[in-house]
Amino acid sequence: MILPLIFGILIAGTVLCLGLFFGLRRSRVRERLQLEGGPRFKEEKIYDLEFLPKEIIDKCEEKLGLKKGSPKVNELKKNLIQAGIYHESAPAIYFGLKLGLTVALPILGMPWLFGRGIPIYALLILFFILVALGYFLPSLILNHLVVTRQRKIKESLPDALDLLVVCVEAGQGLNAALKRVSDDLKLSNPVLGRELNMVNLEINAGLEREVALRNLAERTGVEDVASLTSMLIQADRFGTSLAQSLKVQSETLRTTRRQRLEELAAKTPVKLVFPLLLFIFPALMVVIIGPAAIRIMENIK
Repeated sequence: MILPLIFGILIAGTVLCLGLFFGLRRSRVRERLQLEGGPRFKEEKIYDLEFLPKEIIDKCEEKLGLKKGSPKVNELKKNLIQAGIYHESAPAIYFGLKLGLTVALPILGMPWLFGRGIPIYALLILFFILVALGYFLPSLILNHLVVTRQRKIKESLPDALDLLVVCVEAGQGLNAALKRVSDDLKLSNPVLGRELNMVNLEINAGLEREVALRNLAERTGVEDVASLTSMLIQADRFGTSLAQSLKVQSETLRTTRRQRLEELAAKTPVKLVFPLLLFIFPALMVVIIGPAAIRIMENIK
């Protein structure tokens, strides 16, 4: 029992030391010294360690579709942004986790299984299960983060629209209203507040309002947010009343939410059929028929 534990600790320590080593070599402090230190630091050349030639790496990336700007990487970046992960190196970390877990889980898990009397075919099945788990685990976690974030945005969107209506009717412009609503949502729903604040920052940075609103729809991936941004773009383009449009959109969202809840409530009896058949009815049959069966058996004897 102790040998597999020591083996796993040694592997984890080795991976951690390598990560710290390469992280220190590319730390922000070193980059700032290179930028601010003048010619003395600029003349120094740091040689990166390469485990494989660059040509082989480029060919592998091209075959696997992992080159920068490829559809697979762009789709992954979109999913990461929808999960709230904006770091530039997030795709590389994601693929690294996939590869690392695919290799590490069998290495760390198989020593615990040897010597326990498990047949060889069962060990092979467990090995492939660990490999598959290590490969798909980052994808499952990422999908869970995306779904959780989208659910939080959907829950708070009608309230945010009501706040926007109040701010617009009070005489504020759309930019000021978005800023005020984002500040109010920092505690109740930080996810939606951050997204609205990012829209305001993009507009202040010189981006057109239409483009900033479309970016909001892409970053969230929520259908209700996409319809809201389309309504705001049309209201801005045709000069219609923004407050009235927001009121109509808020009523539509609340009606849609109520219909979704009614749909879920209507599905409940169908979902309860199998638990009733498997767990409730057998217990009732035992309670109801059990005493009668006992008496019949006693009379037969």
